[in-house]
Amino acid sequence: MRVLYDYQKFSTQRAGGITRYFAELFRNFSPETEPVVSLKFNRNMYISGEDRLFVRNVVDYDFSFRGRKILVSALDRVNKAYSEHDIVCQEYDILHPTYYGCYFFDMKRPDRPVVVTVHDMIQEIFPSDFSRRVIAEKKRQIFESDHIIAVSQNTRKDILSIYPEIDPAKISVIYHGTSFKDLVPEDGPWPSRYLLYVGRRGGYKNFMPFVRNLKPLADKVKDLSIVCVGDALLPSEKKALAEMGMLGRVTAMKASDAQLLSLYMHAEAFVFPSLYEGFGLPVLEAFRAGCPVVLADASCFQEVADDAALYFTPGDAESLCEAVSLCLENKYLCMKMKERGRERLRLFDWRKSALALEKVYASLA
Repeated sequence: MRVLYDYQKFSTQRAGGITRYFAELFRNFSPETEPVVSLKFNRNMYISGEDRLFVRNVVDYDFSFRGRKILVSALDRVNKAYSEHDIVCQEYDILHPTYYGCYFFDMKRPDRPVVVTVHDMIQEIFPSDFSRRVIAEKKRQIFESDHIIAVSQNTRKDILSIYPEIDPAKISVIYHGTSFKDLVPEDGPWPSRYLLYVGRRGGYKNFMPFVRNLKPLADKVKDLSIVCVGDALLPSEKKALAEMGMLGRVTAMKASDAQLLSLYMHAEAFVFPSLYEGFGLPVLEAFRAGCPVVLADASCFQEVADDAALYFTPGDAESLCEAVSLCLENKYLCMKMKERGRERLRLFDWRKSALALEKVYASLA
């Protein structure tokens, strides 16, 4: 069975949850499933050099100079043209777009089913953070695709709540798997004592309120800092942190997977204050590294982590500080959390995810 994946996320995302999701599935499909990624210029680190995925010579690129967005946008348009060509001219059994653009519906062969993965319903729950076009195109994909993959029961519930017209039988829940299985950690000059934060920080990710609510504990534990893996701090973030008296306590850095694994392993705790996630892949990364986990009591987190994490009420400084303090002070509790985290990991395996997705493909082809 040949499955065509379009350009959308691989064209512009250097690293991130959506492209890691697809890349892990590609590595775990059985030999009977042939994944084909349609693009010419690849920015994504997870599929770099994976020639078996491409129908043509693909050029890897990444730009770090100021003004790079213009060139990235231009290459993205070129990649779209290649995907349009492949959707019309390539032989494939299933089309699986990698994001919510709907350009392909009016050009694909009518006998080629479309499977779409809905990673979350963030756009619909926090519409002010996203363009109306993205929300409208995602809605069209949900309604016009032949089958929907939801990455958690919580995401499935949200799809049906927001769009009750959708047939529940059209949605299959397929969990993420565990990354970093065979990775060797690469240590760095990390701070001596820190909480780890991973990913984007704006909007519903709730990073600044998290730092603000942590301030009372930070004032007591003077050597505790926050390490953010992701983009450099914005001027507006630096200003807000300075006003809180926390600028010197927060570090932002890029990290390879090997460095990220090391950061998890040496952290006092991984804290995920997000108000909404579809799955929360970093939770599994922390479990894999044996890192205590502190989560906002929101969205899918209890479904994924169950009793292997501590929870706090979003917006409640006392609740947050109490959960983090337990990680700092109660080593027996941390040890039990690590054990439960390892047990939870048995439920989340990319091979299982790939096999479940192959069954969905086979039912449509």
